[in-house]
Parts: sequence; C-alpha cells; structure tokens
Amino acid sequence: MDQRHTQKNVAGRNIISYPYQEYGIKGVGRNRIPIMSMDPYIDHSMDDLLHIECCKGLAICNDYKMGMVYGGLPPEEVQNFDGHDCWSEILSNIEKHDPTGVHRQALEEVADMSPGQEQQAMYKYAYYALGAVIPWFFACYLKKNNFVDKTKDTGSWTENVKYFPNVVKYLDTLPFKSIGRVLFFTTYPRAGVATHRDSIVAEHKDHNINLFFSSGSRPSFIWNEKTKEKIYLEHGARSYFFNNRDYHGVDPEPVFRYTLRIDGTFTDELCQQLGLENGYTWKWDYEKSTIDKLVE
Repeated sequence: MDQRHTQKNVAGRNIISYPYQEYGIKGVGRNRIPIMSMDPYIDHSMDDLLHIECCKGLAICNDYKMGMVYGGLPPEEVQNFDGHDCWSEILSNIEKHDPTGVHRQALEEVADMSPGQEQQAMYKYAYYALGAVIPWFFACYLKKNNFVDKTKDTGSWTENVKYFPNVVKYLDTLPFKSIGRVLFFTTYPRAGVATHRDSIVAEHKDHNINLFFSSGSRPSFIWNEKTKEKIYLEHGARSYFFNNRDYHGVDPEPVFRYTLRIDGTFTDELCQQLGLENGYTWKWDYEKSTIDKLVE
C-alpha cells in the first residue's frame, strides 16, 4: 500500500509531511537495483571541462537557495542530529516544539511577509529557530519547476545558465526525452547529506541522473531502514540513477562537493535497458516479481 501524507494547519498554512515508516529498499526497475551507475549510458569525455565550468559558475553565481527535504527522517539520523528532525515533521508536531506559541506567531509573521514564498520562509525559520535538519549547504538552480512535478519540462530556465553554457549544451547529449528540474546540490566540508526520502513510497516515474564530472566519485548511498545497512554507489562512478523514494544520502567529505542533478523522463530505449516497464522507476508489481523469483 502506498504511503500516505499527513496535513497540519500551522500559522494558517497547510503543512504537508509524512512520518517515518519502514518499507526497505524498493530500488530501480524490475530488477530493483538500489543505486545504479549511469557511466555506461552517458558521455564522460568532457568531464574535465565541465567540472571546471561548474566550479567557475558556482564561484560567480550569487543566486543560491537553501536545501529542502520533507518527511520524517530515520530515527538513526535524528539521533545523529541530537534529536532534531526534518522541518515538516517539527512543524507537524509544533505544540511539542513550541509550548509557549512564540514560534507559531513568528511563523505566521514570516509567512505573511513572504507572499508566494510562504513555505520557503517557514522551513527556513524552522532551520534557524527550531533546529530543523538542514539537508545540504545550498542549491543552485539552472532550471526550475514545482518540487512535486520536478520531472516535467516547464522551460523555466534561470539566469544562472549564462554561467554554465557547456553544461547546458551537455544536457542535450543525455538520454532524456524531456528534462525538468536541473540544479546543483552542494555540501560543506565535513558535512554530508542527511538521509531522507524525496517523497512518499508510491508508484512513480521519476527519472534522474546525478553527476560529479571529474571532481571524483562521492560516497552516495541508499539506506535500508529495515536492515540498517548502507548500499553505496560503486567506487569510481561519476554518475548514478536511483529511486528517490528510497532513503538516501551522502557521507561527509573533507572538502566542498557538488552534485549536478537532472530530473526528467528517460528515452524509451534507456527505460528498456534499465528495466523500467512503461517508464516506472518503481511499482508494486516489481516487488511481486521479486517474490515470485525467490519462490521459484
């Protein structure tokens, strides 16, 4: 059964979240691969050029956004952060975290002062005042769309693309029929990416490629919340695809790091190669097929 969202009215705004639940790794495609190197499917011959351009562009660009995830973090991650959880879970349990009501008043005020950006103002306030876990350093968007519909092509490129001309050209070589959101996720030295899901566990067709170019492989992992194991991307891989509804994260590294994330819809040919039936990254039939194979 699909996981369900919860809703809570906080400071006059509807906050959507979902509590921690254990589903285990669902993986990618009918073979349910936890995390898949995309190196065999894309061109890495320009990696040196693209890496330098990424670093130069990030150095010049001043249009950054704070990172955001929502939903309950694994209890092990909450413990790592001394009891602090995701902003949406903190606000969903606001009475516990704000017994006097002072923060609810402040949340209402920052939301009122941010028309069209109410949620962003509220989660940033939760970071600054309520200790909510900040998932990464900053995000830099090249192409925007709604978080829920991040694979859809809105054509909404940002002004930042002028700093990344070769990256934008490179996107046309990737095996997508259409490209939705494009952005950089970045991390501080010695700060990893908090273990999280992008959304509820449900059937979906979210496709993505995550790129490091010649900056080198990253300790990216899928977290199996049932067995308490990390499944890592193969060492040396410069790109990967994963089921964004599985818990995932990145271990801390000693230097600043970036990942270029492209969300969209893969070509039919690539879907066939990856075992994505009718484009589904995950559907419940994949789990049934796995059980049938074990029985055989």
